[in-house]
Amino acid sequence: MEKIEELVEFLKTPKNIVITTHQKPDGDAMGSSLALYNFLLPLGHNVRVISPTEFPNYFSYLPNCDEVWNYLENPNLSQIAIEEADLICCLDFNDLSRIEPLDEFIKGNTHAKIMLVDHHLFPKEFYYWSLHDTKASSTCELIYRLIGLLDKNYTITKEVAECIYTGILTDTASFSNGATNKNALLITAHLLDCGLNIIYVQEQLNQNGREEKLRFLGNALSRNMVIREDIGIGIIIVDKKDAYRYNLQTGDTEGLVNYPLTIKNVKVAVLLKQESKIIKLSFRSKGDISVEKICRENFEGGGHRNASGGKSYLSIDETIDKIVSIFEKEKIV
Repeated sequence: MEKIEELVEFLKTPKNIVITTHQKPDGDAMGSSLALYNFLLPLGHNVRVISPTEFPNYFSYLPNCDEVWNYLENPNLSQIAIEEADLICCLDFNDLSRIEPLDEFIKGNTHAKIMLVDHHLFPKEFYYWSLHDTKASSTCELIYRLIGLLDKNYTITKEVAECIYTGILTDTASFSNGATNKNALLITAHLLDCGLNIIYVQEQLNQNGREEKLRFLGNALSRNMVIREDIGIGIIIVDKKDAYRYNLQTGDTEGLVNYPLTIKNVKVAVLLKQESKIIKLSFRSKGDISVEKICRENFEGGGHRNASGGKSYLSIDETIDKIVSIFEKEKIV
């Protein structure tokens, strides 16, 4: 990280700090934001985490999660916090368009310095300080690194440890996907020494759900999954009717896209989620297959090599046809 000494000096006096992350934040977004919050708050700073949208209720176990503002519920105070900020920390996204409508207010604050901490490909240059590494397992891994750069003598608290572990665990799919690296395992080992209870976090994330969500999962796998082993893809569809029938909440489709990858000859899994005007797409892949390239070139998206997203303005059937035609040309099997 360049200019780290300047950042250390900058933080020696109390500052107004806003931490924000991408729309509908996942475990890495929430974990990194609250890890940084719980690190900075005891140092005397006025810190506020603002999410552009709602976030899943099952992250409520994260320390000080109740202090996070949802901009859609608290627009006026959120705007004031951004206007008065001396430092704006942008975590787990690489382009201000990912945080609409907060992006316009951040651009309007011309005196604040912006810090980017992220591991996605092709970041836009909108920041003053940056800790960016596409080889990191997660943004939480980078927050762990950042804390060490800011204070070499800092002892990680149990609260910060829970937040960092949450991001590492979710972005590596419980240490099972291509994002898993040596640092993720070493950091987790250190967090255990700092008081982390991994069983508690696992239970909160994976054993704290609703019956409706489980029934939705069964329906999606039995009725709304298309498998094309001949071209190596599996597709799961979530339409508006199912969202209503099962009372889907933010985060209820998290992890669903991974299920087709349990099939031997499926190399790429795709989740189609129908929304009001578009279809949101989530891609996952095995090995060296780059779904980031596919999303970037065909669906106005991007992300990581093995985990990316995009969007389609076509119908569900037309979107499926487009995906199939792409992979018929790719010949991944």
